[in-house]
Amino acid sequence: MCEAAQTAKRHPDFAASYQAIARRGKKIATTAIARKLLARAYHLLTDAQITAPRVAATTPPSARLPAGRGRQAPGELAKPHETAMPRSMT
Repeated sequence: MCEAAQTAKRHPDFAASYQAIARRGKKIATTAIARKLLARAYHLLTDAQITAPRVAATTPPSARLPAGRGRQAPGELAKPHETAMPRSMT
């Protein structure tokens, strides 16, 4: 992230922040910009997951295969596993 921050600090969105923090030290300012990049990436990804419509055509082909041995159909809830304890002991 620090390598990405080296480039991002010259971008207009981050240049002012970098210059303000750079008085304390260039490495500190670069780390602060890296943290801002991570925060921005996190929010972009979480917002994309919330607002992205679920389309059946985007499901990978392997998920559309019928359920087989040890595999559940898409959208089907996992079933609890049976215990190894014999019924006579329960």
